[in-house]
Amino acid sequence: MAGCFSSGRLARLRRGVLWLAAAAIVVCGFMPGAAAQSPAPVGKRSELNAMEYPWSAIGRLNAGGHGHCTGTLISERHVLTAAHCLYDFLEGRWFSPSELHFVAGYQRDRYLIHAPALTYDHGLGFDPRAGASEANAMSDWAILTLTEPIGRQAGWLGLGRADDALLARVAAGSARLLQAGYRRGRANIMTASFDCRVLGRFHDGLGLVHDCAVQEGDSGSPLLAVVDGTVRVVGLHVISLEAEQGAAAGVLTTAIFDPSRGSAQAATTLAGVRGAWRPGEPPAPGGPASAVPLKTIDRLLDRLAKVGGPTREDRRAAIAAFQAWRGLAVTGTPSVALLAQLIQAEHR
Repeated sequence: MAGCFSSGRLARLRRGVLWLAAAAIVVCGFMPGAAAQSPAPVGKRSELNAMEYPWSAIGRLNAGGHGHCTGTLISERHVLTAAHCLYDFLEGRWFSPSELHFVAGYQRDRYLIHAPALTYDHGLGFDPRAGASEANAMSDWAILTLTEPIGRQAGWLGLGRADDALLARVAAGSARLLQAGYRRGRANIMTASFDCRVLGRFHDGLGLVHDCAVQEGDSGSPLLAVVDGTVRVVGLHVISLEAEQGAAAGVLTTAIFDPSRGSAQAATTLAGVRGAWRPGEPPAPGGPASAVPLKTIDRLLDRLAKVGGPTREDRRAAIAAFQAWRGLAVTGTPSVALLAQLIQAEHR
């Protein structure tokens, strides 16, 4: 049976993140090769420098002093997140835009790039009485318009498609999926899981399930695809599952914004976000955020040293040696494309 997803009873809802005490979790529509992969370690996440692109395009969405979620800039002034992040479950109402504040590249209490929301749209089918749930999963999306175009300072990420072609490449190891956000317990530090394994799909492929652990605070965080030297948003996290066989996460894919497959309302809303399907843009020069993720690149080069890569003492020489090792054009220059190549090499 393709495109099905079932779960056990709802145990508790904590600030909009669904936790299931499940007797069984059934995920149908497995991708080729997924069953043969060894389980990825769940819960292990790496700290990121949130003021380096592409991470700087991801930020904390603070909601009226009642907690936070994660969101992603998908244009100069638009943020993609989950609809349940915008609902005040304590007071039983939607937050007003003025109560929502997005901080891009949030790093240990540094508020360098931020703006309040001017307005927002969310899935009209979202039923607050059901909270973050399978019933709401296909309408659990929201796009905020900010008062200021802070994407010029932080950069923004374009959308990609988690279609059969991409998922086949993930299963074959020529593309990677990762998740980054501000999880409970480390709410002031962005952390990421770099190799999420697809377990299956639900709701006719509009949703994905993967095995990277997410927690409260990760709601609305992006599922990122690292493919062909680019980093794109291919989904957002709407459900966190805790099952006997381990952690799993439910993702609403960007297919919801495709007029031929998803929601007409979602497609119409995204149509107002100019360039959302383009590759994205790094921060403008001279701002607080760096256009190149140097710290992540250095860390990945260090990790690869044990398999023939060099050390970080001389970054340019280290990059050149890595590129030669992988049969790439040797430039010695750090870039987002190099980041993607390093992620591919580490998790090959």
